[in-house]
Amino acid sequence: MSPAADPTAAFLSSLRGSGLLTPAQADDLAAWATQTKPDPTTLAKEVARRGWLTNYQIKEVFRGRGKDLLVDRYVLLDLLGEGGMGRVFKAHDTRLARDVALKIIRKERLSNPAAVARFGHEMVALGQLQHPNVVKAFDASQTGDTHFVVMEFIDGQDLTKIVQARGPLPLVPACEAVRQAALGLHHAYEAGMVHRDIKPSNILVTPDWKTAKLVDLGLARLDEPGADARVTQEGFVIGTPDFLAPEQARDPGSVDIRADIYALGATLYYVLTGKVPFSGANPTEKLLKHCTEPPPALRVLRPDAPPQLEALIHWCMAKRPEDRPQTPMQLAAALAPFCPAAPRPSGPHPVAPPLRFLPAPAPVPAPLPLPNPHSSSQVFRLPDHSADNSPVLQRARPTFPWAMVGIGAGILFVVAVLGFAGYRAVFGNRLGPVDSFTNAAGMKMVKLDGGTFVMGSPPGEPGRPPTPPGEADPEGPPHEVTIGGPFLMAATEVTFGQYWRVMNNASPRGSVSKARGANQLQNHPVEGVSFGEAVEFCKRLTERDRNEPHARPGWAYRLPTEAEWEYAARAGTTAPFGVGEGGTDKLVYRPQVKSVTALYTVTGADPCEDADPIAPLTLPGKAGSYPPNRWGLYDMHGNVAEWCHDWFKPGYPADGPRTDPTGPSGGDKRVVRGGSFRDPASACRSAARKGVRPFDTGGESHNPVTGAVGFRVVYAPSPKG
Repeated sequence: MSPAADPTAAFLSSLRGSGLLTPAQADDLAAWATQTKPDPTTLAKEVARRGWLTNYQIKEVFRGRGKDLLVDRYVLLDLLGEGGMGRVFKAHDTRLARDVALKIIRKERLSNPAAVARFGHEMVALGQLQHPNVVKAFDASQTGDTHFVVMEFIDGQDLTKIVQARGPLPLVPACEAVRQAALGLHHAYEAGMVHRDIKPSNILVTPDWKTAKLVDLGLARLDEPGADARVTQEGFVIGTPDFLAPEQARDPGSVDIRADIYALGATLYYVLTGKVPFSGANPTEKLLKHCTEPPPALRVLRPDAPPQLEALIHWCMAKRPEDRPQTPMQLAAALAPFCPAAPRPSGPHPVAPPLRFLPAPAPVPAPLPLPNPHSSSQVFRLPDHSADNSPVLQRARPTFPWAMVGIGAGILFVVAVLGFAGYRAVFGNRLGPVDSFTNAAGMKMVKLDGGTFVMGSPPGEPGRPPTPPGEADPEGPPHEVTIGGPFLMAATEVTFGQYWRVMNNASPRGSVSKARGANQLQNHPVEGVSFGEAVEFCKRLTERDRNEPHARPGWAYRLPTEAEWEYAARAGTTAPFGVGEGGTDKLVYRPQVKSVTALYTVTGADPCEDADPIAPLTLPGKAGSYPPNRWGLYDMHGNVAEWCHDWFKPGYPADGPRTDPTGPSGGDKRVVRGGSFRDPASACRSAARKGVRPFDTGGESHNPVTGAVGFRVVYAPSPKG
């Protein structure tokens, strides 16, 4: 019988020709088959029993596709998933002896040179991402006309498969998975990337429930829609209709990160309910609902969910991008209250029992609409007195008219007082959502949304001071901190002009600039300020602003906490200095130079070297002379150092609260941040810090009379610490 007529012989021939078995393995298997005369099924089971091939490989070889299992230096082990962009395999890297995830891109996605060029560009950008919540890309290449991406292999499942197998997730695991995905997305956003295809199947969760990772970053841009392109059929890869933002349906080429935030909100709804936000007979019908219908009510399907969580999903899924969280970090911070630190369920993707939810301490992220200013402000209504048989009139009818007048006046007074109180409770001062403003002292206050960031510096950061033996690490260990919001921070340090307006023309006792005259100092930061003088300024400014249109009941001016200051200085970056395009340029306030490039040109020195390459100055420069950081804050690095409200602790307060920390409860020094015009650049980094006695004005290394300490203020619901 010829091999073609003998299925077992044909199978043996395919196994040998696949290149997946060594010659010795192929010979041994052939000898065994000669003795036992197996059928193809028995032969397949024997190969699997010996562990030489996976079940997927055996099936592919039997179908005559064994050679397709070798892609460059990678051997395909199993099919993990398939979608509109391509197929994902578990593979083995024969050169580095490790398992990886390999995605083979469908050929039609790279059918023109522009798409191929974009693929290369996106993969270069993806290779730069290093974040625990983003799947790492190891390689991107092609063999023949096959393009593929090699990524780290995650032994886990995506959220779609988990929900399909187990049903809707409990509140905490669902929120934590989306929060971590938002953190990974923010890292990509900082690198200038937009995902464009956020959905539950693009979020992987490890079996221990400790980590969620984003996948497929950069791949949604491989198609280049034409002028008339719209999502009208399955598989058109500019997003998935079930999770697509309205603006992405209208113009897929021009969306920004807020479209991904919309998709994360829709994803959170799905994992909590097991249903997509909008059903429809076809993708077009679904997209129309995304564009026109309000977000679905979460608590109809999940009555155990708190109202704040439903409001958060509606905030993410607002129709207009400007009405959503503006960055993924803002969304991650809003989700933090729903993710208490608790052990994750054990076992392979179990479903935990329903969790009793404690109300979130943070404000509801999505502001509620203001009452209609044209509607009645009446909080309660007295009984109708128009009828003669009214019980009130029958009981209260007086004998003399003047008594009736007195009773009526008393009732009107009570109604007026209670009505005014009710009006204030319901309407407040008619303020809308928190926004930036300029106060009575001429200070521009910039709105900062809360967020999560890594406070402190890694040991290898340039300019970081060494830790003396036996002493606490001054800037470590780095640790994640969440800042609640929103709050407002002054765009610049307090200037002399602003200080004089609030303090009745008095100057700080330690200032050495005041002799220059008012005209020269108006726009320069006030310096030589003691901690007590800064606190007094905040108290007076609060009183001065109390009746201004932007004043908010219960809010006050104060010094920033140390965590708030570093959060603002970093402005969403992780570099030593949070300024410059992308937050990576080490721009430090120096009147002689305008950029790090000029600093290198003039001095040839690294701006993080401890030795100051610029000759010491005698006075600070004009506030706001250099470009702001990405959040609109000027001079966070240099010019004058800035008081913070916290007591100073030699080691970083990493052992305290991780949400809105306020530092130690006492001490003999307060924190000073940002460095001054007299400090080397290394002392002006985002994580640089020192302690200064409250009555001092220049720090331990400076003479109090010639100090360089000023301050900036924040405006927030209440003082902290």
